[in-house]
Amino acid sequence: MLPSQRVEQDLRRRIAAGEWQPGQALPTVAELAQHYGTSGATISKVLKRLAADGLVTVIASWGTFRAEE
Repeated sequence: MLPSQRVEQDLRRRIAAGEWQPGQALPTVAELAQHYGTSGATISKVLKRLAADGLVTVIASWGTFRAEE
């Protein structure tokens, strides 16, 4: 499994489990990269896919937030 697939699968699981409430900020790209042992580019790619699926909202210069339900 590619690192991006592993990270995406885990973030989807964590979101579904309610680790972040709607509107709540996720950790920063740097924090997620450190947590998963990947690059920031990998995390950004995953967050874009999650945003495309409506799970998170990415706001430039602000962060990534759990999408409202």
